[in-house]
Amino acid sequence: MHMNREILERFLKGEATPAEIREVELWLQDEPENWLEDYMEQGWEQPAIRMPAEEKEEMIAGIMSRTRSPWKGFIRIAAIVTGLLVTAGGAWYFTQAPEKVNQLAVKVPFHTTKKVTLPDNTVITLNAGSILTYPERFTGDTREITLEGEAFFDVATDAQKPFIIHAGALNTTVLGTTFNITAYKNSPQLSVTVLSGKVAVMDTLSHKSVTVLPKQRATFNPGKATLITSIVDKPENAIAWSEGKLIFEETPLAEVAERLSYKYNVQIVLSGKNLSDCRFNGEFDTEPLEEILKIITTLTETKIKREGALIHLSGKGCK
Repeated sequence: MHMNREILERFLKGEATPAEIREVELWLQDEPENWLEDYMEQGWEQPAIRMPAEEKEEMIAGIMSRTRSPWKGFIRIAAIVTGLLVTAGGAWYFTQAPEKVNQLAVKVPFHTTKKVTLPDNTVITLNAGSILTYPERFTGDTREITLEGEAFFDVATDAQKPFIIHAGALNTTVLGTTFNITAYKNSPQLSVTVLSGKVAVMDTLSHKSVTVLPKQRATFNPGKATLITSIVDKPENAIAWSEGKLIFEETPLAEVAERLSYKYNVQIVLSGKNLSDCRFNGEFDTEPLEEILKIITTLTETKIKREGALIHLSGKGCK
């Protein structure tokens, strides 16, 4: 015989009707030896996060040890359990400690890329110099990871567990889609470019949020705390790096220098007041860095000075 949870609650509070009191009494007369465990499982625990068997056995033993008569001690035992339920606030009932899940980190060396498959089958391609941190398994109501650098995401669809990427000052939330995030440390701007589906992007500084659709890009300027969206004619160019290519279309020279620095493991510094205003167009695949720099200096009328891994580009810049 099973006992209704609501009736038990009213019985314990002294609010039960005579018929409900009689129902509880009949249940007690026929109660099985494991009545307390059954009592705990009748809707008291959330199915998704039940108490581990060992901890439950310890709790039941502790509660039963406080009385030797199941019949006369029922109200006392039930009150103890109910008290635990109330004080736990329903988080896990019985005050469950947060589940500990190991965090894994993937660091990608310069001059290379790396593909990672997460526990939910989401596939992430990481660009050079990027760091990805994620749990060895997803728990709770969300799938959350942290990114520093750049990555292309093919997120596995799960309408019940939104996928959230923390990247610098941007939080990007999706259910299942493909998009690119650029969020290198100390970068002058962060961006999210969507290829399919849609994502919600929020910056943690102004707490402004925008929805980004296919062929759109959200760009965030940390210095000005501005988050804007724009149209992208060829969003696939944003992930050309995942195939070993570099495609620049009216790209600011500062961004060009940053991308080349990560890809070729050098540090390119712009030495000129207006160099950052220069825009550069070009498409590269397996060309050596020296050849690319030669093309850049020719088109932007700049000079190059190299000291090992440190490269200076200088010139009057572009108006």
